[in-house]
Amino acid sequence: MMDSVKISKALSDPIRYKILLMMINADRCKLSDCYCSPDEGICNCDIMSSLGLIQSRVSYHMKELVEAGLVLEKARGKWKYYALNQPIIKEYIKQLEVDFKL
Repeated sequence: MMDSVKISKALSDPIRYKILLMMINADRCKLSDCYCSPDEGICNCDIMSSLGLIQSRVSYHMKELVEAGLVLEKARGKWKYYALNQPIIKEYIKQLEVDFKL
């Protein structure tokens, strides 16, 4: 179930917003030793290297995005991969249009 307020709160942080933009462009990125693709998502090591964050900060921000429903998480080996939850994002956009009468 989509929670518009929780999603809005998650999107209010500039780092999380940048992470989502990175994920949108995942098909074009080769940021580190890991490879990100639209199918598998983006690796937390790519987020760390691209944004200059330590692993614990990336984990914190990704936890917020996952709990808001914006991102899906998959573990593979020692790394986690994250992909956009497109149905929830589309539902959120539609709800904004309804709420703000656009």
